[in-house]
Amino acid sequence: MSNRYKKKKEVRNKSRDMLVDFYKTGREWDKDNRQRREEAGEKENRGLRNLNTFEKTCVVIIVLGIILFIVKVFVLGHSITAPGI
Repeated sequence: MSNRYKKKKEVRNKSRDMLVDFYKTGREWDKDNRQRREEAGEKENRGLRNLNTFEKTCVVIIVLGIILFIVKVFVLGHSITAPGI
């Protein structure tokens, strides 16, 4: 009977907390940098040359994935649904 009334331990997702903190910090830095550039009168250019490190890493991973997919399907001759390489 005592187990029924026992308070359950609250579980924390530490990895999620770390990622959310990283995301929020990045947004705050971006906001501060944008505000500083506006005060200085600098124009904000967006494009492939003005990406931050995280965005460049994402682009590289996506491009590598597309290249590996093309190699798997067309060069090695595996079908899309076949297991393994």
